Amino acid sequence: MGMGIGINSERPDEGKVRGWQEPVACYVWFTSEGKAIPKRLKYLDTEGCVQEIRGIHVISSSEKNYCGIPTVEYDCNCIIGSGEYAFRLLYYLERHIWKLLWK
Repeated sequence: MGMGIGINSERPDEGKVRGWQEPVACYVWFTSEGKAIPKRLKYLDTEGCVQEIRGIHVISSSEKNYCGIPTVEYDCNCIIGSGEYAFRLLYYLERHIWKLLWK
């Protein structure tokens, strides 16, 4: 009979990522402690033109598992023109790829 030792030792799973994930190229700055901070993005718009987002403000970041896949999720916003836009960035640790989800 188990006494609870080792139970719930794994990180909880968040399930499926909800929303459309756009692949992006991300320029990242690393702190002296090794923490990654996204600074700039480039992605293809619906017309096939490269768009760039600068001045990313990271509100929060957290490590999550989506369907068992380790991911770092960044809650961000930026100002484009006169509007403020909120989005999430997902960094998939095993595949070393970035995805963008607009809110």
